[in-house]
Amino acid sequence: MRRKLVLWGANEKDEKLLVALELLEKENVVNIYSFPENIATESLFKELSEKWKDDVDVEFPAGFAKIERKLSVTDNILPDEIKVDRPEMITRAQAEWHFVVLSSKLYGLYKSELEELKEKIEKLSAYDNTVWEELRTFWNKVQGQVNDKNLFREHGASLREKTNHLFDKLKELKKVLEDEFESNSRRFVQEFNEELAVIEEKMDQGLGLAPLFEDVKKIQAKLKDFRFTKDDRNEVWNKIDETFKKLKEKRGSAGNAAQANHVLRLEARYNGLLAAIVKMQKSIDFDQKELDFQNKRVADSDGQLESQLRQAKIRMIEERVKSKQEKMDDMLLTKKDLDLKLEKEKKRAAKAEKQEKIEEAKETVKQKIAATISETAKELEVMTDKLEKAASEMKTRGKKAATALTDMKDQTEFVVKDAVDTLKAAAEVAEDQAEELTEKIQEKAESLWEKASDFAESLAEKVEESIDALSEKVEEQIEKSKERQEEPESSAEKSEHKEDTEA
Repeated sequence: MRRKLVLWGANEKDEKLLVALELLEKENVVNIYSFPENIATESLFKELSEKWKDDVDVEFPAGFAKIERKLSVTDNILPDEIKVDRPEMITRAQAEWHFVVLSSKLYGLYKSELEELKEKIEKLSAYDNTVWEELRTFWNKVQGQVNDKNLFREHGASLREKTNHLFDKLKELKKVLEDEFESNSRRFVQEFNEELAVIEEKMDQGLGLAPLFEDVKKIQAKLKDFRFTKDDRNEVWNKIDETFKKLKEKRGSAGNAAQANHVLRLEARYNGLLAAIVKMQKSIDFDQKELDFQNKRVADSDGQLESQLRQAKIRMIEERVKSKQEKMDDMLLTKKDLDLKLEKEKKRAAKAEKQEKIEEAKETVKQKIAATISETAKELEVMTDKLEKAASEMKTRGKKAATALTDMKDQTEFVVKDAVDTLKAAAEVAEDQAEELTEKIQEKAESLWEKASDFAESLAEKVEESIDALSEKVEEQIEKSKERQEEPESSAEKSEHKEDTEA
């Protein structure tokens, strides 16, 4: 955009004039040169139009007049006594030059701010991320003005060159810090791997799994206190996942391991989100500080132009704060959602662990029940054989058989009660989570006792019936024996009576 203008005009006497206008943007002043007709030659017009407008020095002839006027948005640049052939060019130049002055003022502000940043960076002995963010924020502002064409290309190029130079200095300091950071990260990885290796060694030795689980959880909790590179952090997380999986395999619970891994991933995401929220809040606070500073400077502005520039800058900062606040609100909503998910997943993991213990208790009790039922069945088989054998004995041993039956019935009751007591003891050994299972087991045991008692009573009744039947048969046999004994005696009497008759 040109800062000089040459055109023909006339004075108040309608005498021909050559008029040249020059903008001094730093002073916000326009110099108006008028050349009367006697010196306004065609060659002078060409020199002014072709050389002077391009900032080539041209010697003005004697006899010209110079007027200095303050650039204004509303007032006309030219004095009333000078008229030009093309007034629209003056109007357009006035609007453009007003923009040039504002843009130059903005460039001056950025240049001053960049000098302050330069002094701050030159004093640094180590990398400071806050200064990096300040420089990056500054350049984003400049880039935005360049994109909006509020800064001229040469001004933007000058600021870019100086800003890049400062970025290079910060990058050198950052490289030193990153090298140290990577070295510390590798050292931390080695320390964590050694701790996990000790846990795996204890696991291979068959030590208690529950304490080892707690040890791995403590290592996992410690991670947030250490800074790693991305690759190193992934390595440690993968190693922890691997250790958790091995522990879960030892306990035969791969499903719970997957659940624990899911909780770990959620916690990692949650911790990353918290770090991003803190970083965003720092950025918003920095912009708010800058905004407060600019608002304060607006009140102390020197002139309307500076005030307008301040207002423009304030609007830019306000928009940036608004955009960041929207992102912050989204992150806070995400945090709230993750809070709910994390709490839900932890409850689910705790429930899964509790269910695993219940299943273990169930399996233990189930095995004891099976063993008890098997032993009881064997006892009942033995007693059944004895009862059947007793039923085949004679009536003379009926009382002994009945006594043996009573003893066996009492023995049956004792065995069944012993089974019930064993089941109750097994249920008490189970953990608190198996209370509901214990009640069910007790109900089954009582049912078993009732069935066994019913069976024993039924068996006793059958044996008694069998003994009664046997007794009746024995009595019949005794009667028959008596009859057989009486029959020989009758035959003898008949023989004696016959002999007496013959005599």
